[in-house]
Amino acid sequence: MSTILGFSQIQFEGFCRFINQGLAEELEKFLTIKDPDHEIAFQLFAKGYQLLEPSIKERDVVYESLTYSSELYVSARLIFGFDVQKQTISIGNIPIMNSLGTFIINGICRIVINQILLSPGIYYRSELDHKGISIYTGTIISYWGGRSELAIDKKERIWARVSRKQKISILEKKRIESKEKAILEFYQQFACVGGDLVFSESLCKELQKKFFQQKCELRRIGRRNMNRRRNLDIPQNNTFLLPRDVLAAMDQLIGMKFGTGILDNDDMNHLKNKRIRSVADLLQDQFKLALGRLQHAVQKTIRRVFILFDQTNPLTQTVHGRKVSCLGPGGLTGRTASFWSRDIHPSHYGRICPIDTSGGINVGLTGSLAIHPKIDHLKQKKRKERQVVYLSPNRYEYYMIAAGNSLSLNQGIQEEQVVPARYRQEFLTIVIYAYRFIGSFFDR
Repeated sequence: MSTILGFSQIQFEGFCRFINQGLAEELEKFLTIKDPDHEIAFQLFAKGYQLLEPSIKERDVVYESLTYSSELYVSARLIFGFDVQKQTISIGNIPIMNSLGTFIINGICRIVINQILLSPGIYYRSELDHKGISIYTGTIISYWGGRSELAIDKKERIWARVSRKQKISILEKKRIESKEKAILEFYQQFACVGGDLVFSESLCKELQKKFFQQKCELRRIGRRNMNRRRNLDIPQNNTFLLPRDVLAAMDQLIGMKFGTGILDNDDMNHLKNKRIRSVADLLQDQFKLALGRLQHAVQKTIRRVFILFDQTNPLTQTVHGRKVSCLGPGGLTGRTASFWSRDIHPSHYGRICPIDTSGGINVGLTGSLAIHPKIDHLKQKKRKERQVVYLSPNRYEYYMIAAGNSLSLNQGIQEEQVVPARYRQEFLTIVIYAYRFIGSFFDR
């Protein structure tokens, strides 16, 4: 018999990862605050941060309509001329998760909803225009959900679309005098400026910052996807889009256009191209925003990302704790989401319940995890087959998986010598024991 994991395990693991890793990662990114004359500087240090025990018991917090939280202390240094002062200061309160996997905010239990999004990286597609000519497009998805597109038109020109209204020519059949001239021309299109510009290193740095860093942050998962798709060896700690990434993407588009490369047509609704933003990611994003505001003013509390749930039913906290949503920052909206993004995808089988979803305008955009899925460190959902084998959406399609009731069939009966099975997003009928794995009895 397989053991069903604790339904709140995802919540507990995510919160522990936020406390042990997420806080330190964001504190390390905190920039030194300086005055214009560089006479005063303020710094925070990631090492040695402390969370104090909550000053009020959990039960008393509910009765007094308070927030169950811990005060966060970090080491800080203030430099004023030649005078250096270092001490431990409080920068705010961190809500603490209780034993039920919930938070108590102003005396009310709240819970964090997991968010399901497209993984950052690049995705290719080909489509026909109104004249029947193939147009090849590569869409670069940032960690925050922003999109930039590379496309080859019918005149064999490569365009970059950095927003819905701004379209920039990257490569076309014309002679360019020098590298500096090409950079100046690209900068004029991107910044929408005219006149005679003079090439300088500061202009290159500004273009690098605006086009690559501000427009597309990949994070580690996006860097891994870009390296894997384009066979690059860029270090994992280089988490922004680079010119090398764009060149590799253009090489693929050219290969698709002229038949010298693999014709990729990615299914952006497949779970292998999705990721989960769990409690750790959502809280870390809010902590990053709080630190950003701390650079302008003293931040007292951290913005909260919790939703209120009904306490009349004791199962409600378990249900909400296993929900996933396409809505929210960087995700979709109920008014603009297409039918295909709401539809049930074959890769959802055994991972996301096809029935449990909200009604109305958000139908298909929120759902619940099935009983057995786990989330690995790369934020992809895995599901359990029999007892100990977990398959990610990347590997799942390469195995023939029989239905969960196959073990109860009688081999001596001719009608029961074939079993239903799944293979490469198709439902088949195969000879008994021709499969590699057996699905769980609790598939939903």
